[in-house]
This record gives sequence, C-alpha cells and structure tokens, in this order.
Amino acid sequence: MLYQQSREESAEILRRVLQLMSPHPAGYHPLSYMVWYEHAAQLNPPLSQDLEKLLVSSSPVSDADVRRLHALHIAARDVELFELAQRDLRELIGRTEQDTADAEGALRHFTQTLAAAVQQLAEPDGDAVPALVGSLLAQAEQVCPRLSALHAQLLRQREQLVDIVERLERAHTEPQRDPLTQLANLNGLRRAIDGEDDPDGLMHVALLAIDIDYFKRVNDTHGHVVGDKVLVKVAGILREQLAGDDLAARIGGDEFAVLVRGKSLAAAAALAETIRSAAQRMLIVHPDGAQFAGDVTLSIGAAVARAGDTLETLRHRADSALYEAKSAGRNRVSVAADGKSQ
Repeated sequence: MLYQQSREESAEILRRVLQLMSPHPAGYHPLSYMVWYEHAAQLNPPLSQDLEKLLVSSSPVSDADVRRLHALHIAARDVELFELAQRDLRELIGRTEQDTADAEGALRHFTQTLAAAVQQLAEPDGDAVPALVGSLLAQAEQVCPRLSALHAQLLRQREQLVDIVERLERAHTEPQRDPLTQLANLNGLRRAIDGEDDPDGLMHVALLAIDIDYFKRVNDTHGHVVGDKVLVKVAGILREQLAGDDLAARIGGDEFAVLVRGKSLAAAAALAETIRSAAQRMLIVHPDGAQFAGDVTLSIGAAVARAGDTLETLRHRADSALYEAKSAGRNRVSVAADGKSQ
C-alpha cells in the first residue's frame, strides 16, 4: 500500500502509534508499526475493528496478535492487489497478441485484394495503373514478413512474461522469509542456492547447521514468549555476522542455517565459533522485566561443498557434523570434510 500522508502528518501519526504501542508486550518491529500505523491513521477499518476488540477486552496485544492482524488485514490485502495485477497482465498480453494477429490477417487480406486488382487491370491497352498497383503490392509484401516477425517476437515475449508471472505465483505460495525472525526460510535458502552462477555448482560455498541446545526446555520452563525472544536474538546474532552475499535462514523450530561464500572449512568453522560464543553472552528478559535465568548455547556443524553437491547433500553433511557436536556434549562446533565428520 502507498501511504499518502505528508512528512508532518506521518510524524504526528507515529507519535500516536508509540503511545498506543507502549502499554502492550508486542515488540517494536516493522509488523507492529504497520498494524498500529494503519489503525492510528484510520486507513484500515477492518483492522481497527479487530484491534479495538482486543483493547476493549483489556487483553494485551502480543506479537502473535500483531502477526495475525498483519496477515489478515495487510498482507492479505496486498496479495489481493497482487493477484489483480496478475490478471490484468494476462489480459494485456492476450489483447496484444490478438491485436497483432488481427493486423497481420488484415494486411494479408489487403495483399490478396491488391493481387486480384493487378490481374483485373492488366489489360493490353492498360495505362500506368497496373504498374502503380504492382508497386503497392510489392510494398505490402515487404511489410507482411515484418509484421509476422513482430508477431513471433510478441509470442516469445508472452512466454517470458508468463514465466515471470508463474515465478511470482510461486513466490506468493512459497514465501521465502520466516515471519518471526525475518530471516530467510528453507524456500529462501533453496532460491539462494538456485541462484548460484558458479559453473562448478556449489563449489566455494560453506554451510553452517545450527541448533539451539535444549530449546524445548526453554519453552517449557519460561514460556513461548521467552522462546520467541531467544529465536529472535539468535537470528540477530546470525545477521550481524553476515558478510557480502552470505545468507542466514531459519529452517524450522530452533534450527538455523548460514550459507557463506568463498570460505574454507577452517574459516567457516571460525565463523561458527564466533556465532557460538556470541550466543552464550546473550541476555534474555522476561515480559515482566526479569532476566531469563539460564544460558543459551548453540551446537553447530560446518561443511564445505564439493563437486556435484546439491543443497540436500550439503545439508546432510553439515547436519551430520551438527549431530556430532550434540553427541560430544553440545555448545560446540564440529566440522565435516570429505564427506565425513571430524
């Protein structure tokens, strides 16, 4: 959605947004800002209606509430507009192709008509008229192949545009970003791998497989709000360590991955150790302000791609190294080389 407010109007709305958000435990992140902004600016009546129901019931607005409101009233609206644009694009392509085909047919008919006229006018006592018509016919015969080539070009462009629309549809049905941590998800990781232009495939790529140790115990002991905070904090550490085209992803649950380019196995292991050490220094705070009692530690497996690797085979070796780290006591880094962990 395009917001039309002026800079001064937006500043006033944001001041109101901060006042509205402050009594609630939902985080100060982009999804929250969007939800509260559209409510404060009276841009989204259905969203405001649902949000006011929460406020009237005296229920604090949580991150889960924010994600639900955003998905229902903002993301769904944008998806609808996206789908309408797809429909219009298809209709435009169809009309363009039909118009071109019609023009080609009309010109072909014109050429046939001129040919018949030349035959009728080619009498022994004819004057310059047949020559003139013949000249027109020659010109039309030159235009027709050009129009046919244009038609073929438009057909090729139609195929390309249809392919783009299909990829946009896949992007819609297969989101590439994890909504909680805003890291890539498994689909995003796959797309990154598919985008590799290295002629040797995944060569010069390393993968870190990362698990949070005893994460279920954190959720069971301190609740899912604290568990979500741990996931977001770990994601922040991974994001801080990214360089260049590196990519961090949340694969699912407490499982993360980091795709790094141009690093040796030793360099990938050193990066993993930096991540592990940073996680151990994290401070997690309860919603009531009390500090989370307990360490957050990571087990990490590192692997470097070999010739012929796919994402699945590379993940398998990194996961095998990760399991070795867990078996050895957790809170450590293990590496895989030549297909074997060590």
